[in-house]
Amino acid sequence: MDPEPDPEPDPKPEPQPENQPETDSRKEVPVPEERPSAPIIYPGQRLVIPGTHDATPSPSRVISQGTVEGKSKQIALTFDSGWLYEETLPLLKVLDQQGVKATFFPRALWVYNKDKPASSYPDLAREIVKRGHTMGNHSLTHPDMRNLSEKEIRYEIKESTAIIKNITGVRPYLFRPPYGAYDPRVLKILGEEGYPYTIMWTIDTHDWASEMRGQKVTEDYIVKRVLDNATNNGIVLMHIGGKYTVGALPRIIKGLRAKGYTFTTVDKMLPPPKREQYIYTVKSGDTLYRIAQNYGVTVEEIIKANNL
Repeated sequence: MDPEPDPEPDPKPEPQPENQPETDSRKEVPVPEERPSAPIIYPGQRLVIPGTHDATPSPSRVISQGTVEGKSKQIALTFDSGWLYEETLPLLKVLDQQGVKATFFPRALWVYNKDKPASSYPDLAREIVKRGHTMGNHSLTHPDMRNLSEKEIRYEIKESTAIIKNITGVRPYLFRPPYGAYDPRVLKILGEEGYPYTIMWTIDTHDWASEMRGQKVTEDYIVKRVLDNATNNGIVLMHIGGKYTVGALPRIIKGLRAKGYTFTTVDKMLPPPKREQYIYTVKSGDTLYRIAQNYGVTVEEIIKANNL
């Protein structure tokens, strides 16, 4: 639901991984963990990433509201990114100042486009993750996926996943379909491709529009829409590049806090996804915390599975 029209899809974009120096595991250069009490891990070390029982893929589950209760009323702010980028850092600054973590759903060609690098923003995508926000997926080219063949749907999902993972280091498992459009076929394929959750929203702020049902969309309109419709475990839809989004954000946060809400990310309002066991080879610069975050497990689960 981005404000700009969908451009012609680029032909088979290939993700470009970040350059990392090769590491000789025999040197056993320790990779210090972020927490002093955690075991030291080494480049080249093979770690078991524990799986859950019953990891058979099911169709992706449509989520418009969180299902895991918090200690108090909670709500998640989410931001889609399609083409615009200028307001990314100002938006992140507001979230930092307010102490709020959010969930982002970028179009993968916004993250990296090898054919049009000037129209993609890998540094901004990495900055989102660096600041502790959750990274989801909003497709590759922003099509209505109901109109695609099965092969095209899988291509959209596989390529977008690879780009986001290669650029940010995070493999997303939350998917937000462009235009909020899906059908049983799309959900089945999403589940098979490792997306247990298809994320919709409880509140659409309409920040992508200039007018809605004859009413101009302004900063006041956006703030009122969120505060009037807030609900426990709610999911708020906003966009990077919305004309009034950054201006409305501090007022939204203040108003929701006054109503007793705390802020969380979408993944924390959902049960952990089912997963198969995986063997991961530690890379230079890795920490147990980063590895655990990437694979949706806890540091303690990795320590237990590997007898560290």
